[in-house]
Amino acid sequence: MLKNIRIITALLAFVIVFTDMPVIPGGYSLSESISEAQDPPRRRRGRRRQAPPPAPEPEPEKKEIVAADSEDEYLVIRGATLHTVTGGTHRNGTLICKNGKIYQIVAGPVDGPEGAEVVDATGHHVYPGLVAFRSSGLVGSGEAEKSQDPFDLDTTMGLAAGITATWNGSRVTKLVHGSLEDLTIRPKSFSSINYSYRNPRGRSELRRAMDRVQEHLRALERHAEEKKKDPEAKAPDDKWIKGIYATVRSLLTGQSQALVRSRSMAEIREYSALARKYGFEIVFELAEEGWIDPGVLSRAGASAVISPRARVNANEDLNRESGSSIENAKLLHDAGVPLVIIPQNTGIALWGLAGRDLSHLPLEAAFAVRGGLPEQVAIEAITIEPARLLGVADRVGSLEVGKDADFIITDGDLLSYMTLVRWAFVNGKIQYDKEEEGILDHIRPDGDLDAPPPDDHWPRRLGDPLKG
Repeated sequence: MLKNIRIITALLAFVIVFTDMPVIPGGYSLSESISEAQDPPRRRRGRRRQAPPPAPEPEPEKKEIVAADSEDEYLVIRGATLHTVTGGTHRNGTLICKNGKIYQIVAGPVDGPEGAEVVDATGHHVYPGLVAFRSSGLVGSGEAEKSQDPFDLDTTMGLAAGITATWNGSRVTKLVHGSLEDLTIRPKSFSSINYSYRNPRGRSELRRAMDRVQEHLRALERHAEEKKKDPEAKAPDDKWIKGIYATVRSLLTGQSQALVRSRSMAEIREYSALARKYGFEIVFELAEEGWIDPGVLSRAGASAVISPRARVNANEDLNRESGSSIENAKLLHDAGVPLVIIPQNTGIALWGLAGRDLSHLPLEAAFAVRGGLPEQVAIEAITIEPARLLGVADRVGSLEVGKDADFIITDGDLLSYMTLVRWAFVNGKIQYDKEEEGILDHIRPDGDLDAPPPDDHWPRRLGDPLKG
């Protein structure tokens, strides 16, 4: 009996080992479980595994091509060095404009849409149009569309200087030759206040007005809270707010900025203290002595509109520093004061080179560089910074996609005294072409530095077409 049991046990072990028969009905062998996890079962090794499908080859990178529309107007400037002012510089770049707006800025050569107007500016430089913070005579006064002479020589000379936008005292206006359309960008005004220590009565009246309007604004805040509880709450009387009170309210509510012409550091301190106390924005024109204590302007959050070539001699009778400094722009910038540069004469004069009027705006900025101001900051001070101060930086002042296609093409670095504007564009259209205007076409034609000098017309004689 025992022998039979041993024989049966041996047979059962043989069957389990060599036939993979489950020990428990419905179960599975541990050996198969491990085998399935590590490698296909032996019976499947004779089948060749199918190779995975090949990955699709990547499509070649496509160069972006602007789709042209028959109703769209395209302008392509290629081959030039693009100075965007706010986004770096691109050599041999391409500027594409569409319907008077900047559509694309490419750091390299690309083809524009079919039918586009193409300007080959190889060897030239493209800058945003210059913004003159203040001007006289370049555009009409007030609403320029009603007072501008579309063929005025000063407008052409302003474009020849690279200026494409300016403030005429009430509006920020574009320089457009031969047209009265789309001149105004938007209205802009500043508030004028007098807090000079030479006018003690005026100083006292201004402070009283500031205090009264400030209390009125607080009363309005309290009324807004009371009205939540009592809809019938009566608002504070404001019929008295006119004249100086209206001016002060526009300042304290941030609707306008104070524009102050002040030369001395003593007055700058007084105005800055007032601005800090009542919390309004202030802009200093002139500010020749700002270099003495630039931190005063910085702490007041002030901006400065300066003429770097303005010379003011020191007053030896004063027991303090005084007068102007060639480092004024640099020291103000180092203190964090936003800078705008403008010549002393805000008109256009035709009596020679290296003048101090708007036809030499870049030269004014170059003089600030001579005093230590970084070149990039000097360029910003005649482009994007005046645009910001005038509230039009969303449209002009830099080369950015979506902004107006207002830019100039020069034959050299903007701040070089040798550089001339070759073309000026406003709203994507040529407003000035040096070779076509006949004003400066005789000076280095086509930007050739080795061009022969023009014919000598001196001395001028009766009947001479150039006789002045």
